[in-house]
Amino acid sequence: MTTRLLTGATGFVGGAVVLELLDKTDDPVIALVRGKDDAEATQRLHDTLSAMADGYGRSDLHPEILRRTVAVHGDMTVDGCGADLSAVPPVDEVWHCAASLRYEEEHRTEIEAQNVQGTANVLELARKVGARTFNYVSTAYVAGSRTDLITEGPVTDPSVANNCYEQTKMRAEALVEEAAGDLRIRILRPTVVIGHSVTRHGLNWSGLYGFARQVLVFKKTASRKLGTFLSHARVRLLADPDTVVNLVPVDIVARNAVAISLSDSPETYFHLGNSDGPKVRDMVTQIFELLGLREPLWVDDRDGFTAIDEALDGGMNFYRSYLRYNKRFDLTNTAAVCGPDASYAPTGEQELAEYLLYYLRTLRGFEENSGTERVVHPVAA
Repeated sequence: MTTRLLTGATGFVGGAVVLELLDKTDDPVIALVRGKDDAEATQRLHDTLSAMADGYGRSDLHPEILRRTVAVHGDMTVDGCGADLSAVPPVDEVWHCAASLRYEEEHRTEIEAQNVQGTANVLELARKVGARTFNYVSTAYVAGSRTDLITEGPVTDPSVANNCYEQTKMRAEALVEEAAGDLRIRILRPTVVIGHSVTRHGLNWSGLYGFARQVLVFKKTASRKLGTFLSHARVRLLADPDTVVNLVPVDIVARNAVAISLSDSPETYFHLGNSDGPKVRDMVTQIFELLGLREPLWVDDRDGFTAIDEALDGGMNFYRSYLRYNKRFDLTNTAAVCGPDASYAPTGEQELAEYLLYYLRTLRGFEENSGTERVVHPVAA
């Protein structure tokens, strides 16, 4: 029996990894979860995992969630992760899935505390509990502004980072790499994670969904001043319409991550992405259409920007690199373990519409097939 300790088990990717571990193994899972005590942390863990299992069509996992998962309250940003592990059995494997997804420079202190110092603290915790293996969930976008083929290997040029988030993930990877003498390490790099490949259910509304939300905010703000102007006018968007966006469903990320963890692969770096993906033109046009906007005018500089173009552009800072730097993520190491087809999920027009509509229906101010605004559901994130 292998005992696993996870951080981020109440998060999007971490929770999916827990469910996959429950499905593919018979082993117990211990989660480091914030809470005033272990009982409160365990209740939060069970509630989150049960809701996630329902959303993913896996209600059959409810008994296993209750039987095989338990939480220890703690905080990865403090020494020792603030956890009392005296009653915890020996741990064989640690999964570090928790991270801040913020990117703004003004939040650098908070982001560094979670992504860099948090990783250092979890590594120390792994040594303390005698773990032999450390699985670190990073991001494929440690590639920064690099383009073309991105291989599954170490970061060689930290200067290519586009923002604080990418910088901190690069630094965290370096900490994990330094621990290779003490631990068997794997660095797992998801691309842009979206909802479940079958149910479309999600938990963390960033990435694709954050971009859609930003466009909706832009439309609402502009409509208050310009009425229906945006229903027939085309705004300029600084983007490369032929750039491919790598969108990968959360269940495929979890399935491949767990398969890698259970394998005897000697490799360290693995991309958890999609072997296919839509072009920026297709993705953005789909979002604009669902929100009642015309396809934007694609431009490669800001010359000629109007005030309305600048209003849209102002919300694109984080998404700029995804819209302009074309990347092809090498999947050789992942395919060697999981199989050549394990990283494929369709993201064509119909599928994209389903993922986006699942999310948009949770937002205030969105009503399908209508130009009116009303409350449809409370925000789900």
